Amino acid sequence: MHKQDLLNSLGPGAREAFDAAKQLARSSGGTLSPLHLLVTVLERTRAESPAAQSELARLLEQARGLLGKLPAAPSPSVIISRETQEVIAAAGRMAQSIRGQLVAPAHLLGAVLATSSIREALGYEGDATRVVAELLATYAPESATAAKAEGKAATEGVTAPTPMRPLSGALLEFCIDLSEASRAASSHPFVGRDREITAVLETLCRKLKNNPLLIGRPGVGKTALVSAVSGRLGEGSVPLRLRGKRILEVSRLRLLADAKFSGDIEERLKSLLEEVRRAGDVILFFDEIHTLLGAGGAGGTGDVANLLKSSLSKGEIAVIGATTLAEYYKYIARDEALARRFSTITIEEPSIDEARRIVSLSRAAFESYHGVRIEEEVISLIIEKADRFLSSRSFPDKAFDLMDKAAAKAALAGRDRLAREDVTETLSETTGLPLEIMDEDPAQRLERLEDFLNAAVPGQARAVRDVARVVRIAKLGLELRPEQPDGVFLFVGPEGVGKHEMAAALAKFLYGSPQKMIEFDMTQFTEPHSISRLVGAEPGYVGYGERGGLLSKAAEDNPHSVLYFKNIDLAHPVVQQFLGEAFEQGRFTDAGGVRISLSNTTVAMSLSRVSENSKPIHIGFSATGEVDLRRAGTGGLARERTSRWGLAETLAAAIDEVIEFQVLDRDATERIIRERLDSLVARLESSQPVAITVDPNLPRFFTEQLAVEHKSLAQLERIWQETIVIPFTNLRIDRRIVGARPNVSVRVEGGAVTVSAVDPGAGSA
Repeated sequence: MHKQDLLNSLGPGAREAFDAAKQLARSSGGTLSPLHLLVTVLERTRAESPAAQSELARLLEQARGLLGKLPAAPSPSVIISRETQEVIAAAGRMAQSIRGQLVAPAHLLGAVLATSSIREALGYEGDATRVVAELLATYAPESATAAKAEGKAATEGVTAPTPMRPLSGALLEFCIDLSEASRAASSHPFVGRDREITAVLETLCRKLKNNPLLIGRPGVGKTALVSAVSGRLGEGSVPLRLRGKRILEVSRLRLLADAKFSGDIEERLKSLLEEVRRAGDVILFFDEIHTLLGAGGAGGTGDVANLLKSSLSKGEIAVIGATTLAEYYKYIARDEALARRFSTITIEEPSIDEARRIVSLSRAAFESYHGVRIEEEVISLIIEKADRFLSSRSFPDKAFDLMDKAAAKAALAGRDRLAREDVTETLSETTGLPLEIMDEDPAQRLERLEDFLNAAVPGQARAVRDVARVVRIAKLGLELRPEQPDGVFLFVGPEGVGKHEMAAALAKFLYGSPQKMIEFDMTQFTEPHSISRLVGAEPGYVGYGERGGLLSKAAEDNPHSVLYFKNIDLAHPVVQQFLGEAFEQGRFTDAGGVRISLSNTTVAMSLSRVSENSKPIHIGFSATGEVDLRRAGTGGLARERTSRWGLAETLAAAIDEVIEFQVLDRDATERIIRERLDSLVARLESSQPVAITVDPNLPRFFTEQLAVEHKSLAQLERIWQETIVIPFTNLRIDRRIVGARPNVSVRVEGGAVTVSAVDPGAGSA
């Protein structure tokens, strides 16, 4: 038998043991022997009787001892020895003799223990067929003939099941056989989730409410879990009551295709359910079951759900469903008659360690597909980066997705191994974050945060310190609520002191560009219904069904960004309450039912001029000695301040820190003006082929002008528009010398700013 055919004969459990054996072999010479296979099979095998389990434990200890004597010589590739191939072929023959099923771990164990070299190395003289018979009796059916062929006593009262009949009629038209799909995808094994698989099998064995409903976030592996259960059914590793059953997935696309008239969908489902009742060996699987429940009926009255309720209540069919928590409460839980027909099983996201194990044991499939080697340290990097930068998605899907894309990148570049650079480049393309953020150690990078912010926002050292403290806690993973944004700030202070610049500087440092600051002017959200502009139109309103609102699209398209809410106090209390709840939970659900995560964002808010003018004097402790009500850890707002600034209590409670910006002194103001003046000159020179010379006294002149006229830096651009930009556009510049850049001078003369062309023949209009 061809090597690939041998591997395709392995069921999910046997394939998991095989892939684990490959990892063992990689670290001990690179040749996969029956001994490696014996160790990994025994690690995954449990017997019911204490005597058999004791024998298995003793064999495992002996096998590990022999394995420890092999030279520890890591190898980049693994060769499957001829003896190991013969063991797998023998296990396949053993499985075929029983019922034509996929190879189970018990079959592998029997084949390995029948190998003379293993028996001699272990000094094993026991009856391997007896141990294997007990394991198979626990999980797989045996007939008297098969038992005799294997040298085992026949199991009384159990008959061999007939081979699965081909699909026909509505089953063939509207369903997909997951056992066949599992066999075709056996090169990508399902790893772990033993508790969840057992829960599904137990539910299917119940007399009442024997319909499992899997609930979990997208990407946690609900569909893969059902495929794994189907594989268990196919290989016979299930309780007696479920032997001979198979899982068919109902294709929503096929069921709804070309349904032109009212009642078409119901008729199709009726015929499907009738065939399921007649077959008696079919378990239906509805993936994303909520998308089907409202189909059919006049005006979408949900006749599909009614048909299912009728069949489920009579116990005529068995159904497995999969959905998310939000959809469960939206579409299923409110229909109590339907909800009580199901037994809910929550599928949690695997932990970091579990995700690492899942990806590690599954990497052989990606290595084979892409033709690249994936080292253990690269898998650790994938897990670390996916956890840090893709927190809005779930393990293991996000890790598989990142590894798949990175391996494709490496293969396209002609490399034979997946490198760290492939992972970081792929992640940069996925998130839109620059490579240096991916590569640099977060702690080292954050050490430069205060210096960067002080350079960008001069004169606000205390504000910089407070912002940096909160951001550092969040970005190093030390926050108490990691699902919340990486800092929710309220910027308070006079106009023009650097609040907007602080938000832009945070976006540049944390997310690579000032364009990662997304600004919302809350003067546009002064009515209660304006919340629809943030999250999308509700059903029945114009725009319903279109993609999200302003906040939904911003957070979904730019999950790594600074969200800057200007004039937050002018937003309607309903809008403020919504934002407060979203910041507190770290997520919100838009009008389309899509859950949007804010966990990778940083939030900054500022007050309007009206509220700033009524800002209380005291920060921290009030004059009466009453302590501000603070969120645990970082700071908060006093109730007095909340009411005077017009902020809803829900929003106030979500604020991590109130950042007070100081009135700028002359030195800081002059420094800011000098930097902005340089930027203005650069823009003017890029718009016209001229060279501009600026009077060194100009920054001080504008600083004094602002002080005399009691203006802030916010009015600076308007002043420059009148004193520099308009005179510059009115200049007549001599361009007779081809290739030359005429000079323009901007200087202070007689207490005023003059703009003039220096070249002979040029002058002001």
